[in-house]
Amino acid sequence: MGLPTYDRPDYVREAVASLRAQSWRDFRAVVSDNASPGGGGDMVRTFVESLGDSRITFVQQAENGGEYGQGRYFFEQAGDAEYFCILHDDDLLSPAYLQRAVAALDAAPDAAVFVANPWLFDAEGRPSDAQSRAYRRTHRRARRRGRFPILDTHMGSGFTPISGTLFRTDALRRSGFVDADCHGNFPFELNIFTRLGDIGAVGWFDPDILLGFRYHPGQLRNTLGLMANPQVVATMLRILERRRYGGAPERRRRAIVARLHRAQAQMALAQGDPVAARAALAQACAANPLSPSAWAMRAHLRLAGATA
Repeated sequence: MGLPTYDRPDYVREAVASLRAQSWRDFRAVVSDNASPGGGGDMVRTFVESLGDSRITFVQQAENGGEYGQGRYFFEQAGDAEYFCILHDDDLLSPAYLQRAVAALDAAPDAAVFVANPWLFDAEGRPSDAQSRAYRRTHRRARRRGRFPILDTHMGSGFTPISGTLFRTDALRRSGFVDADCHGNFPFELNIFTRLGDIGAVGWFDPDILLGFRYHPGQLRNTLGLMANPQVVATMLRILERRRYGGAPERRRRAIVARLHRAQAQMALAQGDPVAARAALAQACAANPLSPSAWAMRAHLRLAGATA
């Protein structure tokens, strides 16, 4: 179990408490502080050491390596563990989660991951039925149980989250975990599941509500400005442009690539560089010739250039 944390000493205490409350007791956990400012890491270290729980250790990272750095560190620590899990510092596990997940993967030796439905709650811990239902709808969780194809479902709806998912460690080793030239905070999740998709891995889905995801202003999805962040967009393109699929995953890959090139065009225009914007839009149209948004934006830019 890897618990990455950054400047959230109160949240990570709750995450650790949910881990210690597990009915499945046979685990090792590392709480890794990602170079929090202002002594935040010392607060977490003091908390972890005060528990007196030999299963849970603390490490202070010398520098902030982002989600990729933390993930690679945790995977190195996995050793001979049969299963591997990353739990974000702002999320929670229900007491039965690990026992249910281990039992499911033990019973389905071909499955590379275990995924369950979450409840969603806010910064103060208040659950939201409306957000929970919206999550299940957005990620197409209805009417599904048991085995699922990781590539198809993740490309189609982001079905598989990183936080709380239990992985079969051997499957991650066979997939190579993440691409060697990807770094920073995002899109670590996309990278792991595309690599599992590369080896044709399947997962096991339990529709019961077994873990909690905290939605709050400090989440990376809210602070990174994903489609307006050049590093995020470039890394996603690096991951997706080097891959080719068939059927629905390939159509989805092309649509996402086109959207990313459109984002690059928008960033170029914001910087006053219409030449770079036109080049990005040409790539968007080439990636997904059926994208009306890419063609419309390209036509608008041409018209603006002709009338300038």
